[in-house]
Amino acid sequence: MSTSRSNRVRAVIGTVSLSGAAMGFLAACGTDNGNENDAKRVYCVDEQDQVVDDAQCEEAERHGGFVGGLPFFFLLGGFGGNTYVTGQRIPSQYTGAATRINPSDTTARSRAGMPSSGKVSSGTRISGGIGSGGGGGGGS
Repeated sequence: MSTSRSNRVRAVIGTVSLSGAAMGFLAACGTDNGNENDAKRVYCVDEQDQVVDDAQCEEAERHGGFVGGLPFFFLLGGFGGNTYVTGQRIPSQYTGAATRINPSDTTARSRAGMPSSGKVSSGTRISGGIGSGGGGGGGS
């Protein structure tokens, strides 16, 4: 009887250990490190990283990334969980790690998880794309 009991104890311990490991693995896969600050957002910005009206990026999309000779970009990054509005400059501590996307680069937009054309509202949360194995894209 003792052999049967020790086998049951081993089986229970093995099941608990595997179940705990599987739950930990699945929990890690299902989170974005549990940190809202890691969320990717997109902003329409000028070359000084100042958030501009979304219409600037719409216009830049039609003119190779420029409006009136000035470049405009989609800036995609984490931004420390902060949100910005038109007229605010995004601090360099966030822009260094962010990805600049030329509004007219349909391939880069798609890879980043944005629609390949059309309006993208500043502050929009982006899922998939760059963080999911896709490439960035040039900004110049």
